[in-house]
Amino acid sequence: MLNMQTKTIHNLAKTAVLSLLTVLLVGCATKGTNTQNYVKHDPKLISNEIVVNQPYQQVWDRLVKELSKSFYVINNIDKESRIINLSFSSPNPTDFVDCGETSRSYTQGGKTENYNYNVADSSTVKLADGAQEAFAYFVILRRSTSLEGRANIYLAPLENDNNKTKVAVNSRYMLTIDVSGERYAQHVNGNIFNQGAIPHVRPTVISFNTNKPVDHNFGVVEGQNVIATCFSSGKLEQEILMFLQ
Repeated sequence: MLNMQTKTIHNLAKTAVLSLLTVLLVGCATKGTNTQNYVKHDPKLISNEIVVNQPYQQVWDRLVKELSKSFYVINNIDKESRIINLSFSSPNPTDFVDCGETSRSYTQGGKTENYNYNVADSSTVKLADGAQEAFAYFVILRRSTSLEGRANIYLAPLENDNNKTKVAVNSRYMLTIDVSGERYAQHVNGNIFNQGAIPHVRPTVISFNTNKPVDHNFGVVEGQNVIATCFSSGKLEQEILMFLQ
């Protein structure tokens, strides 16, 4: 009788272990889900012209002197055409431009991770990438952004007053968005395995001018057709004009 009970207990334990192994081996990991929402920021009209109460020659010399001490790179000075051309670059695009704001979330089980960033800023997000049998797949996606630009500064004496000078700044911006990342698989038991880098795609370049916003279509993301509006914040234009105020 004792042997029969022992055998029964042994069989029950064996069944429980096999059941547990079955769950671990063929059970489905909880698949992650994404949400995404884009909010457009309204462009503002930039004041990119001023009149300086000084003669043209004096204003020209003063501006060239100030620009030579700034982080802007003077590419060309053409006094006959009354134009100064300069260039700049920045690893922090939102110091100079705005492309609206994106909100994302990644939910897996009872945990949610939220991400909020300006489209022009670098960011890192977690995205679900399908599910298969005992694994749930996700991607750690990195968006690296940078900004380059050029500005033409035009100076000219007022037609009706040679003691005053008109100064106008018009800029061209080129925002680059480069995407990279790694794919991971998470087993139902919680272990995470690196699956390698995701395929690299050509960087996205968005170009626009002072007071001329541009709409860039990123396509359908999580059911939303994302058309981001990018425009100058006015910082570049105002900084240059401040040299003369």
